[in-house]
Amino acid sequence: MNKAVRIAWAVSIVAIVAASCAKEPSDNLGEKQMAAFDAWVGLYGDGAEKQPSGIYIKKLHSASGVIKPPVEYDWIQLDYTGRIMVDGDVFVTRDSAVAVEQGTFEYFTHYVPQMIQFYEDGDLPRGVYDAVGTMNEGDRVRVYVPYTLAYGNYGRSFTGGYQGQVSSVPAQTPIIMDLELKKIISDPLRDESNEVAQYASRNWGQTIADTLKTGLYRRSLRTGLDTATVKDDSIAYVYYVGRFMDGFVFDTNIADTARKYHIYDNSSSSKYDSLVVSLKSEDTSVVRGFYEAIKGMRYGETAEALFTSTYGYGSTGQAGTSTTTEIPPYAPLMFTIEVIPLNGDGTAQHPYNITAVKGLPQEESNVWITGYIVGVVDGTSVEENAQYAQTVSVKTNILLSDKRTAKKASEVIAVELPEGPIRDALNLADNKLNYRVKIALKGNIRPYLGQRGMTGVTQYVK
Repeated sequence: MNKAVRIAWAVSIVAIVAASCAKEPSDNLGEKQMAAFDAWVGLYGDGAEKQPSGIYIKKLHSASGVIKPPVEYDWIQLDYTGRIMVDGDVFVTRDSAVAVEQGTFEYFTHYVPQMIQFYEDGDLPRGVYDAVGTMNEGDRVRVYVPYTLAYGNYGRSFTGGYQGQVSSVPAQTPIIMDLELKKIISDPLRDESNEVAQYASRNWGQTIADTLKTGLYRRSLRTGLDTATVKDDSIAYVYYVGRFMDGFVFDTNIADTARKYHIYDNSSSSKYDSLVVSLKSEDTSVVRGFYEAIKGMRYGETAEALFTSTYGYGSTGQAGTSTTTEIPPYAPLMFTIEVIPLNGDGTAQHPYNITAVKGLPQEESNVWITGYIVGVVDGTSVEENAQYAQTVSVKTNILLSDKRTAKKASEVIAVELPEGPIRDALNLADNKLNYRVKIALKGNIRPYLGQRGMTGVTQYVK
């Protein structure tokens, strides 16, 4: 709303209050305010009709079909935008287009109708409750609400990403609400169970017989080389992407994915480490569906899981914050989960550790390995000529281990350093601070200095 119109609104409301006081003297401030409210809506309410409760409703769209408003304790999906009546400022919206227009759009906010239970003493302001009680599924209305049926003598602040150009409604402030009743749900558990089952059938070709548990589906996207599975008494390290069923990403510990969806959190570098999930007892740091989906996955496998709110945040959901997404009540969730291989798989993302290199059944080319630099070989044999020390003179090779303090040939492999920038950067003789530093290398697994090692190094990451 432009500045001129806002000023006109403000001047009008002052004039209306003055006029109402002059016409009908009264000691009751509430009556004066209600008279001013009625007069304002009469002038600017575009034909809105007064209801017995004192609100005014302007029908914007009436859905055809059976007239069936919600009944007490139904759940509803309600789209809305709220404005301060006097100046038109938006204080809350579920509409992304309005948020963009107001300059309040946030990428972490899921701009969808609110899932809320409909009952007289519930979370809806009384005036909004009264308006919704006149609506059918699909109806759109504009509601003018006096302060006594809005946020009363205390006002209300809004957080969680849905706030508008102002984030609060002052005390004793009438409001305008644009409402759209998207859906009426009498049994939300059944509704979401049907939604999940239909999605799994349509997109994954799965039926109820394929569930891990009732309402919990999983499908494998790819498997790694490891055949070991995550068991009840184990620990898994995972990367994940959490989505709602419309594809909206609400959480991830993959930095590139967070940046792609503009939800990267600069305040927490550890957020993008692999997540440690203990299966020795049910891990309460993750929702149950996430925990159940991991069990039985192969190390190195990536899978998708889909489950009802029974395994998620249930009938209460989880409130959003200034940097996190609200999880609605009865919200099915989807996760893409990657269980990191126990010993790596030779990729840049999951390099082989030294244990894996030693256990490989055959030579491999162009693979990544990782380990701590623990010494060099001053001779032709790791077994006989290894030097586990920081001060050395050899520049042509280094020893890598899974242990920072390794002292045995059985715990290390030798890596040939090619002449040039890689040798200059990694050789221990010239770079003493590399001692016991973990690095990653790309090269070929070949016999070297009397046992399996790495030659042909082409890349490294410190």
